[in-house]
Amino acid sequence: MTGPAVAVMLVAIVIIWGGLAVSVTALVVRGRREDVEAREAALAAAHEHLKHPQDAR
Repeated sequence: MTGPAVAVMLVAIVIIWGGLAVSVTALVVRGRREDVEAREAALAAAHEHLKHPQDAR
C-alpha cells in the first residue's frame, strides 16, 4: 500500500470509530436523563397520592 492510501485508511478509521463512540455516549447520557425524569415523575405521583389518597380510586 502506498503512503496516501494508508493515511486515508487511518483517517477513515478514526472518523468511523469516533462517530460510534459519540453515538454510544449520547445514548447512555440520554438513557440516564430519561431514568432520572421517570424517577422524578414517580416520586411526584407518590407524594400526590400521599397528600390525597381518596383521589386514587
